[in-house]
Amino acid sequence: MQDGKKNAPESLDEQSDKAVKEASPQETSDRTVSDGASDAKPAAKAAEPTESTEPAKEADSEKAPKQSSSKQPVKSAKTETADKAKSEDKAKKPAQGEKEDKGDKGKVLAEPARFEKLRAAVLNLGWKKWTAIAVVAAVLLGAGLFLAFGTSHTIERSDRDAGENIYMVVKPGTTASEISDRLMQLGVIDSRLRFWWLMKLQGDASKFKTGTYAFTPHMDEQAVLDKLVAGDTTVVKFTIPEGFGIKEIAKRLADEGLVDEQEFLAEAKDFAPYDYMKKRPNVRYAAEGYLFPDTYVIHSDVSAEGIMKMMAEDFDTRLTPALRQQAAAKGLSIHDLITLASLVEKEARYDEDRPIIAQVFFKRLQMGMPLQSDTTLQYLMAGPKEDVSIEDTKIDSPYNTYQHEGLPPGPIASPGMKSILAVLNPANTDYLYFVADRQGHNHYSQTYDEHLAIVEQVR
Repeated sequence: MQDGKKNAPESLDEQSDKAVKEASPQETSDRTVSDGASDAKPAAKAAEPTESTEPAKEADSEKAPKQSSSKQPVKSAKTETADKAKSEDKAKKPAQGEKEDKGDKGKVLAEPARFEKLRAAVLNLGWKKWTAIAVVAAVLLGAGLFLAFGTSHTIERSDRDAGENIYMVVKPGTTASEISDRLMQLGVIDSRLRFWWLMKLQGDASKFKTGTYAFTPHMDEQAVLDKLVAGDTTVVKFTIPEGFGIKEIAKRLADEGLVDEQEFLAEAKDFAPYDYMKKRPNVRYAAEGYLFPDTYVIHSDVSAEGIMKMMAEDFDTRLTPALRQQAAAKGLSIHDLITLASLVEKEARYDEDRPIIAQVFFKRLQMGMPLQSDTTLQYLMAGPKEDVSIEDTKIDSPYNTYQHEGLPPGPIASPGMKSILAVLNPANTDYLYFVADRQGHNHYSQTYDEHLAIVEQVR
């Protein structure tokens, strides 16, 4: 490279020629003889050995007549030139590991030159450009952190069986990002970032098949992706326990990946496919009490409305014409039957208590006495309490059976068949009071004083 040659140090021949030019004519002559090469010859030949000519040169030097001159003797000038060449040659020796080949000098020096240019370019960047670079870096870092951690809350599944199925529905139009978020929320995958990179690197982001999938907690991201791409769908199976209210049903289904919890609750407010489910004043959810607690298997329509429709149909089928006639004979509408059965379901832990509790409620209704069921207060609270307080009994709500006589506006949970049958076939007793001990067994009494004494014993 031309730039490299301009900056390269002088070669040994060039230094020698310079020294010769500075010497006297005689010195130049002696130099020419001693080197065994002229300026016109290539540098490579000048470096060839001249041992055969050294004795002759010395002899000629001794025979030559001495000349007076203001310059130093020829021998001294020659010696000085040689010493100078040796010292400069030593200085020019490359460090260990560097190339000695003169042809590489330009290349060796070009690399530092490029580095200096780059360094100068970096130093010349203004503060505005540095600010822009910093902003871009921050955005990229933020995007990486969002992909790695996101903002969605991961559902705590430590209380669930590690091998239990987690269902997720992929509907037409669902994006890969939405699927990633949902998998992370459900606890199916542990890293949204790894899953995202797998989708991108393998080009699978647009290959997901619609349908319902069954996963387990903390699956390998590649295994999840393979399922979605292969369309390895499944039949959905879930169980709703007796005594679950609408909120608990919504949470259970959402935890299993079948519905969006808030969407389910919104749908339940006015869901009433049958006349007896028609929403009444002050009722929170029209579907409350009518989604029968059972184990269900879904083959196709996995949606909030689809699941509610299936559960309501199950209830309507189980409430046979004979049971409806029995309720009518007791002066109970289906709405009243299920409302009363829901109270029994929430108050009784053991089957033997159900008919007795049903009988207590019937007697109070006949007497115009408030039902005073703690379960109706629990229905108004954000979460369950082991014991309600005096303050809780003052809650202003139509569901507060301490403050209002008769039945609450509607059911407070989904009763099972045993509670429904207990209301249709109550026990024959004179009890007006009952209280449960810490193990869930109920203790009954006919008077309030007896009731207080039992409360002191069991609580």
